Amino acid sequence: MMRALAVGGLVAGAALVPAFAGVGISAGVGTLGLGVTLSLPLVPDLLDARVLGNGGALTRRATTSGLDYRARGHVRNAALLADVYPFRGVFRLTAGVYYDDNRVDLTAIPVNGYYDINGYTAPASAVGPVTGTVTYRRFAPYLGLGFGNEARPGAGFAYGVDLGVMWDRPTTTLNAPGAASDPALAAEIASVRAQIQRQANRLRAYPVISVSLGYRF
Repeated sequence: MMRALAVGGLVAGAALVPAFAGVGISAGVGTLGLGVTLSLPLVPDLLDARVLGNGGALTRRATTSGLDYRARGHVRNAALLADVYPFRGVFRLTAGVYYDDNRVDLTAIPVNGYYDINGYTAPASAVGPVTGTVTYRRFAPYLGLGFGNEARPGAGFAYGVDLGVMWDRPTTTLNAPGAASDPALAAEIASVRAQIQRQANRLRAYPVISVSLGYRF
């Protein structure tokens, strides 16, 4: 009975090996945070596909038009990428699409109980909490190039290096409860929001740089 089970297990394992031959799993780090990638060979040495997910968070302080605020970025995205190896080596050209759930939460910081908003000074108690967001369209195209061997015949350790650009469109909000009853404050809040929007627009073409290590089955 035990021999039969062992033989059955070997047969099943042998059947599964071809199905997973060349499939790679890797972990990496880059400008989109920490990530995990599954690489699948489609045409040996010429074409493969990658499914990946990235995540992370970063907080920094900034000042725009006199307004001090804390910006906390949340990176949450997934991608479906196709790699073409024009020379059948490790150099690759990549195209695909990202599902972009990235966002930045903005929280203004009063100084000595006052906000300085574009030269307009007002007590924090009258203005209320000044908060905003920077969000992005859900889908963003990607083009890039790199080097890698994550989806090739033969088991072993694999690596990947990627350099590319993800195109997306940011949308910025900035709100203060006190602006509803203070037209001057409302105008200054709108001015700062527009300035933050212009800053965010500079990264519509976002650089995607990453390195990864993994194993190929």
